[in-house]
Amino acid sequence: MPIQYVTVYEIAQRTPDWPFACIGLVPLIAGAVIIWGKRRFKWTKPHWLFAAFCCVFGIIWVGGVGSSILSADWQAFTAYQKGEYRTVEGVVSDFHPMPYQGHQDECFSVQDQRFCYSDYEIGPGFHNAASHGGPIRAGLHVRIAYREGRILRLDVAKEQTLTPAQSAAITAEGERQWRQRTENDPVLRRMETAFLFMAVCWTLWWNLQWKRVMRFWLKPPYLPWVEVVFRLFFALNFLGAVFGFVRQLYSHPITKQDIGPTIQIATIMCVVVALMTAYVLWMAQRRDAKTASMRPTN
Repeated sequence: MPIQYVTVYEIAQRTPDWPFACIGLVPLIAGAVIIWGKRRFKWTKPHWLFAAFCCVFGIIWVGGVGSSILSADWQAFTAYQKGEYRTVEGVVSDFHPMPYQGHQDECFSVQDQRFCYSDYEIGPGFHNAASHGGPIRAGLHVRIAYREGRILRLDVAKEQTLTPAQSAAITAEGERQWRQRTENDPVLRRMETAFLFMAVCWTLWWNLQWKRVMRFWLKPPYLPWVEVVFRLFFALNFLGAVFGFVRQLYSHPITKQDIGPTIQIATIMCVVVALMTAYVLWMAQRRDAKTASMRPTN
């Protein structure tokens, strides 16, 4: 009796990667708005260089990355519509699943044809790994239409297809195992604890030096209600950082062997943030001094 197949993927039913391809429109529009505001309303901030960078980055992304992604999608779709592809049928063998967090492709073979893909790649064709609820697994009977190694249509034996509930359960289990490995990784625990400690120190400085910190957003003098809003914002950030740090210590207490490395990482983070903050404030003071020197004297 011939095998009955069910189509689980077809490129004609897939939406092109429009969101990723059009990411460049965000900085491009932002840069255009800033330039318009500086010319129309005489905005002093952000700087012209920032606006120019946004526009250039947006143009390069849309013209380069975006156009290449959409072009590849269109070529694959057109080839499928015209029947310009090859077909292979058989049993999935030499299956190597992709880890839930990625870092390597999922690969398998059908007869002498090898296929590799990943949920984290951008491009045409099938790329739903088993750890993310994908249908491929060892011993599966499949029929594949492909072009240049890209799966354009994937048919799976009807009696071997996964239900939506089974697919969701596989995805949830993969995420659970990944989270468990992450939480048990001592390096990641130290990094997270150090980062939260740095966040507590930084947001505490926000509250102690709130007038200086406000210069990251606004130029003095400040209206009274603006000061109140910012001080409330700084206080909420500090409380959130403290809550996160305490919860981290409660969930993952620091052991004796972790104290030294955690302190070192936290110190490096605090020094880097302090240097970056000092540089920004120094630039702001230098700009204010230059502006004051250019004002006409009576």
